[in-house]
Amino acid sequence: MRSDKKGKDLLVGAVVGTVLGAVAALLLAPKSGRELRADIAARAHTVSEKTQEVAGSVTERSKKIAGVISEKTQQAAETISRQTYGWKEKARVTALAWKNGRAAAEEHGEAPVAATIVEKEDQQS
Repeated sequence: MRSDKKGKDLLVGAVVGTVLGAVAALLLAPKSGRELRADIAARAHTVSEKTQEVAGSVTERSKKIAGVISEKTQQAAETISRQTYGWKEKARVTALAWKNGRAAAEEHGEAPVAATIVEKEDQQS
C-alpha cells in the first residue's frame, strides 16, 4: 500500500512540476501574445495527452493487481475450506472412536470433549 501511495505522489508531483515548468518557461520567453497563447495551448494539450496515457497505464496496472489479489484470495479461501473440513472430519472420527471405546482414540490421546459433543448430537436426533 505504501508503494502505491509513493507512486501516486510521484505521479502528481511530476504532473504539477511539468505544468508549472511549462507555464514559467512560456511566460518568461520573449514572444508576442498570439505566439504565447498558441504555445500555452499546445503545451496544455501535450500535458493532457501525457496525463491520459499515465492514467490509462495506472488503470491497467490496478486491474492486473486486483486480478492477482482476487485469485490469491480465492485460492486461500479454498485451502482454508479444505483444511477446516479435514479437521472437522478428523474430530468427528476421533469422537466416534472415543465414544465407541476404540483403542485408536486412546493411542492418540484425544480428549473426551469431542465424544461429549457427538453424544449430545445423538441425543438430539
